Amino acid sequence: MASYDHRLSGAAAAPAVERAAVRISGLTRSFGDRHVLDDVDLTIGHGEFTALLGRSGSGKSTLLRAVAGLDHGAAGSGEILVPARVSLVFQDSRLLPWLRILDNVVLGLPGRDARERGRAALDEVGLVGREAAWPHELSGGEQQRAALARSLVGAPDLLLADEPFGSLDALTRIRMHRLLRRLYEAHRPAVLLVTHDVDEAVTLADRVLVLDEGRFVQELRIDLPAGRDPGDPRFQHYRTTLLGALGVLPAHRTKEQS
Repeated sequence: MASYDHRLSGAAAAPAVERAAVRISGLTRSFGDRHVLDDVDLTIGHGEFTALLGRSGSGKSTLLRAVAGLDHGAAGSGEILVPARVSLVFQDSRLLPWLRILDNVVLGLPGRDARERGRAALDEVGLVGREAAWPHELSGGEQQRAALARSLVGAPDLLLADEPFGSLDALTRIRMHRLLRRLYEAHRPAVLLVTHDVDEAVTLADRVLVLDEGRFVQELRIDLPAGRDPGDPRFQHYRTTLLGALGVLPAHRTKEQS
């Protein structure tokens, strides 16, 4: 079982839960007079892919940053329990421009076999042969592939992704969706994905949560076969329900609604 890291503010530590990769209880966050998260509870199971949707300012990135331990400057309380091995991927690749691609992927990775593992990770994302390239020599999609390789090379128990495909064109984004889902199925970390894209959430996640004004207002379990065809009536049902929860379409209540 993975070791766990307790990140606490105003709450007593709780024992690790074997079936939970993430356990959040009573989480509040505010910046000055603005309350962003309001007594949020969330559990993510081992190997579960969860997507978090919400309008701008709903608190979704604040929640992800709190889980990552990066919400410096925010006031609040609550308990966050996460595994020791956590990895992050962001909207921009954040590759260091003075390091070649393989060196970016294995930066900070311990062990004598780090470079071998880095090459294997690059092979998994379709960048075999680009180990010696500089970041500026890669396209935007290739840079995000390298970022995914870097995020998974250390075999994390939890992958946090903050709109990782938001800056890509539509066709590249579709290819990256397929790649991320394939990598997830191969490695099975727990995943928390923050996105504005309803189709992206339904395509990738096993569970989708909608956050509004600091509270969860919708939860959907996504039950679709491999490949997740957007033309499937069930895909369109999930899409319509989530758009309703986001206020884009009239609300459509389902059994899964929280």
